[in-house]
Amino acid sequence: MGRIWWTEPDSSHAFRLSVVSVVVTAAAGIGGCVAYGVTGSSLMLCYGLENLVDFLSSIVVCWRFFSPSGTTSAHDADLRKREKRASIAISFILALLGIGVIVASIEDFTHGSETLDNLKKIIITAIFSVFVFGTMSMVKFHYAKMLQSASLQKDAVCSLIGTVLSGSLFVNSLIIMKESDAWWLDPLIALGCGTAALIIGMQAIYYAYVVQGIPVLNIKWWMTSQGDGTDEFTGRELTPEERGEVPADKESEMVGASGNDEDRSRNEEGSGDGEKPESEIV
Repeated sequence: MGRIWWTEPDSSHAFRLSVVSVVVTAAAGIGGCVAYGVTGSSLMLCYGLENLVDFLSSIVVCWRFFSPSGTTSAHDADLRKREKRASIAISFILALLGIGVIVASIEDFTHGSETLDNLKKIIITAIFSVFVFGTMSMVKFHYAKMLQSASLQKDAVCSLIGTVLSGSLFVNSLIIMKESDAWWLDPLIALGCGTAALIIGMQAIYYAYVVQGIPVLNIKWWMTSQGDGTDEFTGRELTPEERGEVPADKESEMVGASGNDEDRSRNEEGSGDGEKPESEIV
C-alpha cells in the first residue's frame, strides 16, 4: 500500500511528480544562468538553458495532470482530453530545447576550454544533477507507461537529455582536468543531444500538422480541443468510459435495473394488501 505511487500511479501522482519537476528545473535553470553570469562558463549557460526549457515542459505536464486534491474516473476522463494538446506542446518545447542546446554548444566551441576553478564547480553541479534528473527521468518514463501518456513520455525525454548533459559535464570535466585539449568533447555531446531533441520535436509537430491535419497553429484549437478520441500513447480508440461517456448498453442496464427496482417495490406493496401466506394464517 505504501508503494502505490509506483505500482498503481494515477493522475494525482503524476501531478505531484510534475510539481517537483517544476521546482527542481526552475532552481537549476536559474542557478545555471546565474552561475554563467558570475563565472562566464558557457557550459553553465547550456545547463541553465536546458533546465529552463525543461521547466516549461514540466509546467505543461502539471496542467495535463492537474489533480491537487486527488482524482476520480470522471476527472481522469476530463484530463485525458488535454493529452493531445499537452503532447504537441511538449513537442514544440523539445524543438525549442534542441535549438537552445545547439546554440549553447556552438557557444561552447567558440569559448574554448574552461578554467580549473570553473571545472570544480561544474563537477559538483553535475553530480547533483545526474542523480536528481536521472531519478526523475526514470519515474517519468515509468509513469508514462503506466498512465499511457505521450506528453509525460516526452517530458521524460527532456529530463533524460538533462541527465545526459549533466553526465557529460561530469565526465568531460574530469577529462579536461587531466587533458585540456579534450575540452571539445562536451560541446560535441551537447550538439548531438540538441540535434536529437530538435528532430524528435519537429517530427512530432510535422506528423500532427501535416499527416493528422491538426491545426496546431490555430489558437482556437489550443483553447477548445477536446482530443480526437484516440490514445495519444498507443493510437488506439478510447473507450466510452475513458472519454467520460456512459455506453448505451450500460445505460440500458441502469434503466432496466431502475425499472426492476420499481416493479419489485410495487409487488411488495401489493402483497401487503392481499391474503397472508398460509404460514402466517393462524
